[in-house]
Amino acid sequence: MKYNEITKENINEMVISFYAKILKNRDNPVSKVFVSRLGEDLNSPIWKKHTDLLTEFWSMIASKDSSYVGNPMMAHFNMGLTSEMFPMWIEMFYKTIDSFYIEPVGDIFKQRANNIAQNFKRNLGLV
Repeated sequence: MKYNEITKENINEMVISFYAKILKNRDNPVSKVFVSRLGEDLNSPIWKKHTDLLTEFWSMIASKDSSYVGNPMMAHFNMGLTSEMFPMWIEMFYKTIDSFYIEPVGDIFKQRANNIAQNFKRNLGLV
């Protein structure tokens, strides 16, 4: 059953599911970036810290929660990202969103993710 509302709990489920998909596809360049930074074990403390942070981030984006503290742009400098990775990330993210939320709810995440990806590409000099 898909969610028809956004809560911090279902955002956390979505974030963990998204990264599980990324780690499962080891040939994908996006997966390689995350494995090189955080390792292969989604249950490790470093991954827990990351998924908790991203839960806070998406809670801020999607539901105006104010608990996120960080600078997402700065975290992506010097990671070796390429412009080709962004459509891969978006595709995996959209599929995850589609599996968790009904369309109007999921569209909130998709619109923001697309805007974020465009801003990141521009600020990282990948456009």
